[in-house]
Amino acid sequence: MLKKILLPLLFLIIVNNCDYSPVYLKGENTKLNINIIEAKGDAEINKVIENEISEIANNDYSKVINIKINTNYVRTILARNSKGTPTDFELKATSRFELTNLDKAQNFTIEEKFNYKKMSNSYEQSNYEKNIKKNLASSITRKLILRLNIIE
Repeated sequence: MLKKILLPLLFLIIVNNCDYSPVYLKGENTKLNINIIEAKGDAEINKVIENEISEIANNDYSKVINIKINTNYVRTILARNSKGTPTDFELKATSRFELTNLDKAQNFTIEEKFNYKKMSNSYEQSNYEKNIKKNLASSITRKLILRLNIIE
């Protein structure tokens, strides 16, 4: 009986005192002042990247990182059935970043891929591809932010 009461109570006390907070909470904990100078290529992916970066950027920080983005989005047919109709696809998003700040310049590329099978309804497939595209862009943004924090 005593264990049933003490164990949950002890657990709650420990969890309440751990001071958990999200790492990328709208720029409050970041030391990144990011300025996107140029964005070429796929407009939808660039828009997602720009929006997510602007959410975490801390404009109060004095060290500014300027970024040029060039994105490429490709949909490739991986397999066809016996009639020649595509059945499997690959979506690939590639983003090339050129970072410049006061001390140095750096170029790198981040690539994300996703494979999926064809759906029977073309409208659902179109929406599915849009969601995948947004998820690929978010993944690229997370990798960019991690890379920027390592550089910092």
